[in-house]
Amino acid sequence: MPVLRDYLANVRRFSPDARRYLWVSALQGMGQGVFQLLFNFYILSLGHQEGFLGFLISLPSFTALIFVLYAGYISDRIGRRATFLLGGVVSGLAQLLMLLSPTPAMLVLASILRGIGASLFGATTAPFLMENSTPAERTHLFSFNAGISTMSSFVGNIASGALPAFFAWLFRVNAQSTKAYGWSLAITTLLTLATLLPMLGLRRDKPLTQRQIISPFAALKEQRGSMTRLLLPSLIISMGAGLLIPFLNIFFRNRYGLSDSAIGTLYAVSSLGMGVAILLAPILAERWGKAMTVVATQGLSIPFLILMGFVPNLPLAILSFFMRMALMNLSGPVYQTMVMEEADESSRTTAASLYNMIWSMGRAISPSLSGPIQQAYGFDPVFGLTIFSYVISIYMVYRWFVWKRPQPSRLEAESRLS
Repeated sequence: MPVLRDYLANVRRFSPDARRYLWVSALQGMGQGVFQLLFNFYILSLGHQEGFLGFLISLPSFTALIFVLYAGYISDRIGRRATFLLGGVVSGLAQLLMLLSPTPAMLVLASILRGIGASLFGATTAPFLMENSTPAERTHLFSFNAGISTMSSFVGNIASGALPAFFAWLFRVNAQSTKAYGWSLAITTLLTLATLLPMLGLRRDKPLTQRQIISPFAALKEQRGSMTRLLLPSLIISMGAGLLIPFLNIFFRNRYGLSDSAIGTLYAVSSLGMGVAILLAPILAERWGKAMTVVATQGLSIPFLILMGFVPNLPLAILSFFMRMALMNLSGPVYQTMVMEEADESSRTTAASLYNMIWSMGRAISPSLSGPIQQAYGFDPVFGLTIFSYVISIYMVYRWFVWKRPQPSRLEAESRLS
């Protein structure tokens, strides 16, 4: 098949450093697959309420919101490789603190460190992938990186369903006890530390000079029109997603009484499906264009979100959960490539930082609001607000990037001329 042959040819173009970083993404994906399911249960097992849980979920994003521009500056000053290593060490330290001293103060400190670590990776990954690819395989690399991370979460999700039961048997405690959840989360710490190995194999890149580094605020001023059009839809959709997505495991437990093992399997199958869907993104982007791919896939996810939230039927809710996750996440690497192609070399890290800052803003504000809403009114208003935010964001992308048919980005134009 010509499409498959072209796809594989682009994958074979990946540089050695890009391939090494894919190992980092795979290990992080496995760790995240365990963490995203068990962290909520771990905090609740300590005796805390949903309000404090929402605060802890929001805190890394609040921290990233404040720190992400500094993270971009650090990445330019010390280089991509050193920034990745620093982010891995900080993230590992955060997880150790959370497990070894789970007092409220230490949980807050660990959440702050998690935000710093995430900022360092968030500000560096997209510029690193941009610098280690050509326009021909760039969308494939961004999609492959997201896809392999998501598919690796499949392994983590499967493990997360079985780990508490295993440690409960090993220590003769209840499977929903703090000890069972804590030892299960220790696996994520080991995986985080393991990412340091492929990072050490990356070439020592040359940091940008002071003259080459553009001020984040100067970059935003110079490109305020294009950056606003690119970032505002992301802000709105991230605020809607932050209300709901971090709490979907609690939604399935409370509404349908699913066990931890069943929820782990649900997340695992979802991760596998998302990974496969994301790998299809370059094919759709080549046929429809990047902007139309984003509009179509995000728009198709809305009916499934409605079914999951407002039709109380477990099989239908599970199917809708799978479809929504696959369709929404398919557009992520395509949109991130659009952002990177709009920025020149001196402001690329700033663009990545601003993109991550926008997502952090939504994830920082929304979970802290969602917890009290759930306690007072349940999940119905949460689903309604999320759907509304998706509709507004999709309309903006369509209005600005599809309906008006703007000129191709600078790098797309250069690629067509070459």
